[in-house]
Amino acid sequence: MESFVKEFAGTWELEDSFSEKEGVKIAFPLGKNVIGRINYDVLGNMAAQLMSADREPFTSKNPAEVSDPEYRKAFQEYTSYFGTYTIDADQGKVTHHVKGASAPSWPGNDQVRYFEMTEKNLILKTPPMRGQDGQKSVHTLIWKKITT
Repeated sequence: MESFVKEFAGTWELEDSFSEKEGVKIAFPLGKNVIGRINYDVLGNMAAQLMSADREPFTSKNPAEVSDPEYRKAFQEYTSYFGTYTIDADQGKVTHHVKGASAPSWPGNDQVRYFEMTEKNLILKTPPMRGQDGQKSVHTLIWKKITT
């Protein structure tokens, strides 16, 4: 377990992301062009941020002048959360215990990810998740370590 904490610890940059539905690759929910960072430390803290790289700036620098549809689109193209994490090496599972998040329903809940460590990447996969279309898909995030 401790060796996995040392392997996880650091800053990771998103290299690739996609979803799979019924064995077919589809775009990740944030779009085809996603950027992100995830950080883990040796004390068990973590934070993740993901966004569409194609996210458009607001039409105004004054938030009071931005329309509700603009806010909605911006919210849907960005996700972040932080908290602590635990690793179950036997099951190849890391659990993010969410303390704060851009999605108001996440704090106080866990985000489970199945992991695989390769020589160069940390691959995280969600359990099957039901999307807005009612079908289940698995989201895959491939991370490259940029700092230890």
